[in-house]
This record gives sequence, C-alpha cells and structure tokens, in this order.
Amino acid sequence: MKFSEIQKKEVIDATKGTFLGYVQDATIDIVNGKVEALHIGEGDRNIFFDSKEKDTRKVRLQDITTIGKDIVLVGRKDGKK
Repeated sequence: MKFSEIQKKEVIDATKGTFLGYVQDATIDIVNGKVEALHIGEGDRNIFFDSKEKDTRKVRLQDITTIGKDIVLVGRKDGKK
C-alpha cells in the first residue's frame, strides 16, 4: 500500500469510538524502510499540513488495528494488546 492511499484518512480510536484526526505523515526507519508510526493531526484534511504542529500525535504501527477503505482504526475493542 502506498502512503498516499493512507494519507488524509480519518483515524478513529476503536476503544472509545472517538475521532482522533487525519493521517498526515509517517516516521520511517531509514535502515529497513519500514513505517514505524503514523502522525495524526486534528486539522482539516483538505489543506496541507505542517507535521511539526504541537497538536500532531504519533501512533505506533503496532497500535493500529485496521486500515480500511475510508478510516484507520487504532486500539483494540476487546482491550487486548
């Protein structure tokens, strides 16, 4: 999957059902080329984002439950890790 397909998707906390923001950027390990975390911001998804904003939070890839067609789910509904 290309990052451009994930970028600007809505991110939802599956444990609380709350909207966290939109995917804006990613942290990539330059040694192995794998994504380590997604940067989530609360801004409007139709504008360009500054990933250095203080409202941006990082979500580790292992904390992501599902990447769907329209949204990204974070956390587990059943509470397991």
